[in-house]
Amino acid sequence: MDSGPQIDVEGIVELFRETIWKRGKELSLEEIASTPPNGQGAVDLASLHSCYDIYNIHFTSHRKILGWPIIFAKRLLRRLLTPILERQVIYNTANTHVVSALWEHGKVIDQQQEAAYQTLQALRAEMAGQQEATCQTLRMEMAGQKEAVLQALRTEMAGQQEATCQTLRTEMAAQQEAACQTLQKLRTEMAEQIEKVGQQRASAFQAFRETVVGQVEGLGQQQDTAIQALRDMVVGQVERLGQQLHDALGERDARLVQQKTQLILQERRITLLLEEARKRLPEPFSQEQLQVMMAEEDRPLEALYVSLEDHFRGTREDIKERCRVYLPLIKEAGLGTDEMPILDLGCGRGEWLELLQEEGLRARGLDINPLLVEECRKRELAVLEGDIIAYLRTLPDASMGGVTGFHIIEHLPFNILINALDETVRVLKPGGLAVFETPNPQNVLMGSCNFYFDPTHRNPLPSLTVQFLAEARGLCRVEILYLHPPEISPVRESTEVAQRFNEYFYGPMDYAIVGRRV
Repeated sequence: MDSGPQIDVEGIVELFRETIWKRGKELSLEEIASTPPNGQGAVDLASLHSCYDIYNIHFTSHRKILGWPIIFAKRLLRRLLTPILERQVIYNTANTHVVSALWEHGKVIDQQQEAAYQTLQALRAEMAGQQEATCQTLRMEMAGQKEAVLQALRTEMAGQQEATCQTLRTEMAAQQEAACQTLQKLRTEMAEQIEKVGQQRASAFQAFRETVVGQVEGLGQQQDTAIQALRDMVVGQVERLGQQLHDALGERDARLVQQKTQLILQERRITLLLEEARKRLPEPFSQEQLQVMMAEEDRPLEALYVSLEDHFRGTREDIKERCRVYLPLIKEAGLGTDEMPILDLGCGRGEWLELLQEEGLRARGLDINPLLVEECRKRELAVLEGDIIAYLRTLPDASMGGVTGFHIIEHLPFNILINALDETVRVLKPGGLAVFETPNPQNVLMGSCNFYFDPTHRNPLPSLTVQFLAEARGLCRVEILYLHPPEISPVRESTEVAQRFNEYFYGPMDYAIVGRRV
């Protein structure tokens, strides 16, 4: 064995101790107190004892032909590394001795810890017994002291109570004497004051007499004022009666106009019947003539519908004001020109057409009621009489800039509504606009009551349904405009229930869909 530098065993052991000390600081109390599971420390220690000698290792090889050369090479390499391996064996031996000593020292510490724990438990039990005895002794002493203190307080309070009562008797006697003297003095003062009051009463009576005289004179002036107020009130009532009489006469004139309209319609109907009868004689009625006469049977309902709309629809000015919301859409789309004219389906009394005419926009209307058509023509509005589907089918493709319909689609059966949407898409030019307004059934008041003011309404149409139908039949970028909320103030609360209540009962009364042709 070659001689080499000696291994510093003490330094290695000291370094090992420092490493263990640093590791001990990093470990938690739980890690220090816990032992390796399944005796892992003992297994590691046994492995350290059995494997510290890395020099005398038996070499083997699984190869049949090259096995012996490989083993020989390993043994030769071990001879060459003998000084290094001997140093490593010495280090491993020292390390094993240190770890074994630490292991034995740890077992001693564990035994001492267990003994200390048993001692601590005994001390706890002993202290608990002493504490209970001490508490019992203190309770007894405090009970005795409490009784003594209470007895002393009772004796002291009895003496103080007697002295206090005697003092109060003396003070009350003195105060009673003083009160008698004060009462006598008050009697004397009251006699003097009664005499003074007699004098003041005489003066007050004279002042009251003068006041009454002044009030009588003031009443005369108030009477003149009251007469003037009464005169003004009578004049106001007369003016109100005059206004009521004027309103009543206006209503009577309106009824006379309606009756006159009905008489004209009846006269027209009779004339048509006579003409058809004259055509029949001496031949029997043809199918076409029978259809004409049957159609005339519905003419009285047209006058009734006009009266119904006048009563429930609102004034012309109100309807025109409501329609102004659509003017920005019309102008933005460039409608109302000769190239992009507007067609209003079911124009009724023509408020929308009149508003467009005032704005200088070109438009014409269509309605099936001859009385409404005649009223629009009297206002010099371009209106035709006819069925909307039949008329739309007469128009060429892409011939209109805009198609509008206010409160018309709720009158149509479903198949007619689909045909109307199809024809609208067909006649619109690219960039054209379609606007259809109808009652909003999401408003509970409208959906359950006001919608049925018009007996010709078929059924309410939810906004999302109409939007879907418009898009399904070819309109693009279909928007929903919610319009005309009631003027009643909603519930002013921020709760979810209040918000839903406002939405359903104070929401918009109408809505409109606005679709475009691309």
